[in-house]
Amino acid sequence: MNKFDDPQPELADLKAVLALIEHGTVTRAAPALGTTQSALSYHLDRMRKRFGDPLFVRIGNRMAATPFTQRLAEPAARVLRIMETEIGGLQSFDPATTRREFRIGMNELGAITLVPKLVRRLYELAPNAVLSPIQTNSENLSSALESGELDIAAGFFATSDPRLFQQRLYQRDYVCIARRDHPTVGQTMSWREFSLARKVHTGSIPVTTGWLEAQLRKASFMPSVTMSTQHIAAIPFIVAASDMVAVIPRELHDLLSPIVALKIVRLPKTIPAITIRQYWHPRIASDPSVKFLRELVYEVAREPEHARS
Repeated sequence: MNKFDDPQPELADLKAVLALIEHGTVTRAAPALGTTQSALSYHLDRMRKRFGDPLFVRIGNRMAATPFTQRLAEPAARVLRIMETEIGGLQSFDPATTRREFRIGMNELGAITLVPKLVRRLYELAPNAVLSPIQTNSENLSSALESGELDIAAGFFATSDPRLFQQRLYQRDYVCIARRDHPTVGQTMSWREFSLARKVHTGSIPVTTGWLEAQLRKASFMPSVTMSTQHIAAIPFIVAASDMVAVIPRELHDLLSPIVALKIVRLPKTIPAITIRQYWHPRIASDPSVKFLRELVYEVAREPEHARS
């Protein structure tokens, strides 16, 4: 098949025709396109062969367009506009005008501590965007990011998927809390006192819970639980209304301590911190809108109250 059997010209050919229409001579049109006169002549010759039309005829010191070329000019300009604005725009992103929905995976704690700051900053930069926090766990993290159900995820996730990109955000500390006027719990507790105390337990911090249970067993005490809940945000209120103690993230304590009568109780050992990260899939790593979201999450997560490392 002859390469000119296909009547559809290439973009460079259309640009050459439009440049010569505008500038009138190859000498002026070539530098305007950022190319050489020989290259411009090559594209014009391709177009002549494709359509069997001379395209231009010399009149005085200018090249005048033939009737065919005059008819070609408008659709050629339209095609180039589409390429430059619509298709070219796929690689650009304007936060100020976007109406994009950003889907971010996280747990309950992230929704309480991170989302409010993210919403405030997003409204400043992208007032028409929509933020959709989605409850996420380690088991569905990889598949949700790969499928596009999530743009990113932020939190502590026990994932071993080597395909996922990740970025450290901050260290999350944990503290033991009791109600401020607790009748028997003071400012410190031994492992024996902690083992005997009535406690609120949550399965949403398994790494920290496992560490506490290991410390108690090392001290020859058995872990005990009075109450169990998956709603970690409810624990400070439960503790403040009872004689129970609990271990929660420090950021949750700091957020609620102005309205809930709590105190921090020091244990024999400092509870290890965990690293909070954000995760995303390589498939969308170069997407400018997702890059914008990642940078925004990093910015708000690193605000002073989170910078504990």
